[in-house]
Amino acid sequence: MKVAVLMGSPRKKDSFAICKQIEQSFPSDCQVEFEYIFIKNYNIEECKGCDQCFMKSESACPCKDELPLIKDKLVQADGIIFASPVYACQITGTMKKLIDRLSYLFHRQELVGKPALTLVTTMGGGQKPTGQYLKMTACGWGCHLVGEISIISSMYFQGTNSWGYSEKYYNIQKAKIQKTALRFQQALLRDTPPVPSFYDIYMFQGLRSKTFDSKADFDFWEERGWLNSNYFYDVPLSPVKLVWGRILRAVIDSMVKRYMEQR
Repeated sequence: MKVAVLMGSPRKKDSFAICKQIEQSFPSDCQVEFEYIFIKNYNIEECKGCDQCFMKSESACPCKDELPLIKDKLVQADGIIFASPVYACQITGTMKKLIDRLSYLFHRQELVGKPALTLVTTMGGGQKPTGQYLKMTACGWGCHLVGEISIISSMYFQGTNSWGYSEKYYNIQKAKIQKTALRFQQALLRDTPPVPSFYDIYMFQGLRSKTFDSKADFDFWEERGWLNSNYFYDVPLSPVKLVWGRILRAVIDSMVKRYMEQR
C-alpha cells in the first residue's frame, strides 16, 4: 500500500513531524509506504483562470509544468494525507496554488473512496478555517475523510517555542493522533466501500450541479453512472440519509433550473 502525503509546508518541521508520527504508528508487519510530496519542490504554474479544464478537459490547460506528476501520485495512492501549517489563517500559498490548478477534481472526481486525513499545525489561531478548507477539498475530490488532526505546535512540541508547551495538551493530542492513525489504517485495509457522511452526501449533490453547465463534467458523471445515483458508489444508506440526499437534489435542481431560465 502507498500513502501520499501532500505537504503544503516549505519546511520539514511541525507538520512533517506529525506525519512521521502517523507513519511510525503503523505496525511493522503492515506493508505501507509513505511518499512525502513537498509541493515546493515541483514546478507548478499559477492558474490562469481560463476555465478550459472545467469546460473542455484538464488536457486543455495552457500550463505545461509538473502538475501531472503530483496528480498521478494522488491517483495511484491508496490513501492521502493533506498536511499544511496555518499561514495567515489559511493553508500555505504553495498548497493553494496546487489546489487551484487541480480544481477540475471538484468537477470530475478521480479519487473517489480513497481514505484521507487532514492535518493542520499552527502557532496560534487559524486552525479552524484551515481545517475546514482541507476538509472541503478532500471531500470535494471524492476522498473518504477518516479524520482531522489540528495541533497547536507551541503547546505540543518542546524546543525553541517551548514557552507554551503543556504536557497535558501533548498527552491528549498524542492520544488523538494515535486514535486517528488507527482509523486511517483500518480504512486502508477495509475491502468494502465506506458509508458516506451527511457532509459527503451534501458535497456529492452540490458537485453534481456542475454537470448542468459543462459537457465534460456531464459526460464524466454519465459514464460512471453518477447522475441519478445517491452517491459516487453503491452503498447502503440509512433512510434519513436517503431522504437528506433527495431533498438536497430537489432543492439544487430547482435552483439550477431557475438560474438557467434567467440567463
